Amino acid sequence: MYNLQEYFNIFGKEHLHEVWNGKMACAFFDGARTLTTNEMTQSLNCYTFTLIIQGKMTLLNGNDKLSFSENDIYSYYPGSLLRIIDVSDDFECICLMVDEQMSHSAQAFRNLLQASMIPLSKFGKSKLTLASGDASRVQMVMMLISEYISQPLSLKNEILEMLYSAFIDDLISIQAFEKTRLSITKQSEEIFISFYALLQKNYIEHHDIGFYADALNITTTYLSRIVKSISGRTVVGCIDEMLAVEAVWLLKTTPLTVAQIADRLNFSTSAAFNKFFKRMKGCTPLSVRDNR
Repeated sequence: MYNLQEYFNIFGKEHLHEVWNGKMACAFFDGARTLTTNEMTQSLNCYTFTLIIQGKMTLLNGNDKLSFSENDIYSYYPGSLLRIIDVSDDFECICLMVDEQMSHSAQAFRNLLQASMIPLSKFGKSKLTLASGDASRVQMVMMLISEYISQPLSLKNEILEMLYSAFIDDLISIQAFEKTRLSITKQSEEIFISFYALLQKNYIEHHDIGFYADALNITTTYLSRIVKSISGRTVVGCIDEMLAVEAVWLLKTTPLTVAQIADRLNFSTSAAFNKFFKRMKGCTPLSVRDNR
């Protein structure tokens, strides 16, 4: 998958004015530009937070059709199956894109996962509706980030890191009430976030639930229950989604043969990879290669 800077260098200039240090970008999108971002979710290894400013949007989260309007926020993380299918003529949103390298410590990365994954996974299936005051405050911070990215300031790094931290902390705080209402325990949340952190680093080499359960020192049954209760997906489903995103990226951007991609993604045979890909994407790997 592309990191944020790689994507910007190749494709992103039509979407983004500037990327700060390869770590972060923030931009306004109207309806037409929003629809063009679907390609990004098929290849971009970063986290995005999108706040709806006005108008309406419909997207697919897997097979679920969801509607969004003013003050709704949705987040994307690598491997999540989001696709925008319709926006109103007056649609406008602001989107913050954050690369994993923005997190300087393990705790900072966990905070990023907590802010992006919990609302996407649980709160209304990809949707978190903010109170008007919360939405205004979140939008103000996002606008400041967008403004400071383009400014040649001596303390630019420090200012942007402070604003980013404020944004993440604010989202986590807003979620606190929802997590209590939905009975998401701290232990369950920690296990889920730890699982996904492991998944991002190991999904190519390890396709089996046992590896992740052993790494977390819990049973496969308990891990399955936690992941399913929070995300609505199975552990294997989460692994498969990451593999499918990586496979599409390799097919579109490299000269590797299907057999080489199957080997690179640790499938036992090309036939097994082809069967997996057709189940996940509804087409063959070669059809994606031919249409790139």
